[in-house]
Amino acid sequence: PSRPSCFHGEASPRRARAMSSDVLADLRSALRARDEEKWLAAVGRAAEEGYNGEQIAEALEETIKENPVACYRFMEDTHRPPQAMAVLHMPADGEEWEHQVHYSDTLFQGVLDKVWSVYPRVPHEDPWADGVDKAHCEVISSNGVTMKVTGLASRF
Repeated sequence: PSRPSCFHGEASPRRARAMSSDVLADLRSALRARDEEKWLAAVGRAAEEGYNGEQIAEALEETIKENPVACYRFMEDTHRPPQAMAVLHMPADGEEWEHQVHYSDTLFQGVLDKVWSVYPRVPHEDPWADGVDKAHCEVISSNGVTMKVTGLASRF
């Protein structure tokens, strides 16, 4: 899996040398324990001290190797929002028929983009099992609920 979105920013080489390893130790410890409060505090301190994503990823590499799925699941659950909302508009320059169909391509594309933006990216051992993560969506227009999509799941 790619690096979690919680690892951002860059540090100058001089500042990187002056940073404490306590923050990295706290990150490792929080990740092993799956302690959300300690993890978020350590991520915040790492950002304040100027650690960049590459430095954090390198420091956590061995910890993640111990149990990659659990580590990535923990980071996903901690940093990825469980819900999202978006306002979708039909393009003004669209063809007339696009405005007349009940479910337009623009609507479907916008809905699926938003659903997948909150869908966890950690694979399951059996993607066809009943317990895999599922996404649900409601599309509401000026006429009320237009469409409900339930049970979207990644099968790869």
